[in-house]
Amino acid sequence: MQLTPESSSPTPTAHSGGHRLSGQMSTAQLVLSVLAFSSPLVCLSGYFALAIMSTGQTAPVAFLVVTAVLMVFSVGYMAMTRHMPRPGAFYAYISEGLGRHLGLASAFLATLSYTVIVMGVYCFGGLTISGLITAWGGPAIPWWLTALVVWAVVAVLGYFNVEVSAKVLVWVMVVEVSTMMVFNVAVVGRGGQAGLSAAPFDVFAFATGDKLWVGLLFAMLVFIGFEATALYRDEVRDPDRTIPRATYISVIFIGVLYTATVWVLVNAFGADAEKVATEDTAGMFDIAASRYVGVWFSNIATALVITAVLAALLSIHNASTRYLFNLAADTALPRTFARVHSRHNSPYAASIGISVLSLIGVLPFALAGNDPAIVYAQLAGLGNAGVFILMALVSVAVVVWFRRHRSLAHQGAWSTLVAPSIAAIAMTCLVLFALANFDLVVGESSANTLLLSVLAASFIAGLVVAVVMKVRRPDDFLKLGGADR
Repeated sequence: MQLTPESSSPTPTAHSGGHRLSGQMSTAQLVLSVLAFSSPLVCLSGYFALAIMSTGQTAPVAFLVVTAVLMVFSVGYMAMTRHMPRPGAFYAYISEGLGRHLGLASAFLATLSYTVIVMGVYCFGGLTISGLITAWGGPAIPWWLTALVVWAVVAVLGYFNVEVSAKVLVWVMVVEVSTMMVFNVAVVGRGGQAGLSAAPFDVFAFATGDKLWVGLLFAMLVFIGFEATALYRDEVRDPDRTIPRATYISVIFIGVLYTATVWVLVNAFGADAEKVATEDTAGMFDIAASRYVGVWFSNIATALVITAVLAALLSIHNASTRYLFNLAADTALPRTFARVHSRHNSPYAASIGISVLSLIGVLPFALAGNDPAIVYAQLAGLGNAGVFILMALVSVAVVVWFRRHRSLAHQGAWSTLVAPSIAAIAMTCLVLFALANFDLVVGESSANTLLLSVLAASFIAGLVVAVVMKVRRPDDFLKLGGADR
């Protein structure tokens, strides 16, 4: 076979002794890379106001509760990570715990979920950047044109080793978090609108309210991405230490930072917080930033949303790339996508594949003239729902796997049974609520049934491929999941 310069080594797989992904990412780089997934500035400039509008002044409690739930989830997730030598994340864990059929179906669902989130954020990014250019006195540029420019930047950065992306994401995240902290300190320093209040942390008021599950759902959405740490097992310095550390730090960091910021935003308006969030969701932060820091700060923060969108896209692109790479490495998809660049040690073929797929996915919406804001809500919501389902399945998989490997009971009942069981129950309840109230996730639309069918179709497609592989290629079927056997 004629090999290209980039693929001078045989196509690698996760099961052979061939060339694998490699890298030297530190814990800090990995934490900030997955933090970019949720984009602090994007959350601050609009999403937190949406959470306050939907949940009321006790919105900070929802973030606290979700932080605790995800810490419990991480206990079992990381306990099993120690025994997963390959970087398959949800794919590997579910394959090992619940069988290769469900594992492959989950991998297809994961790849679809992260990829449609990418598509949705491209729409959001194009809309946001075009709007900013117009607001600054520039020409009216179609959203799809600015989205195409961002797409090109992400496609180029994704082609190289993940450390290149990490260096970019670290600096962007430092700026974003610093901007958020400046706002928080300014509001706290001036005592908010009517003095700082602990009322937003009234757990009883939150628990007895009629929007409890809505609040938890909206809070959960901002954490999506932290679970991707396990995808980079081959690309960090010391996976057995870096992955668990990065996972726990990510949950704690996001939880504390976002809970505190939502509390600050509520205090910035006092008793009027929910009213302002409802009447001017998109402008709530701008009003507060201008009032407590200055118009100049509000303008800078708004401008930084451009780099925030780029960082989020790069983080999500890298996650979906690695799912595609792992599927191809296990021959569940064409092995072309499992090629590793001989010089950059990057999954360049899978990255190109995700870039092309993202472009093809967004193109019909641009040609049809669809509202990019609605498209973003639908695609991002669809992907997030898929990730919720995967997290519930992983929690069950951890319990089943440790029950099957009782010799590992020395790790303790908390990490091998209690914590993952609690996580499984909590995540299953959240998934059922999200699916039953799908309009909260993707917005009200007549296409919601179609969107749900897309999730189901991807899962079923994985099951079908697994069945075909077991019949026609049993040796390859036994390698599914990326764990050595």
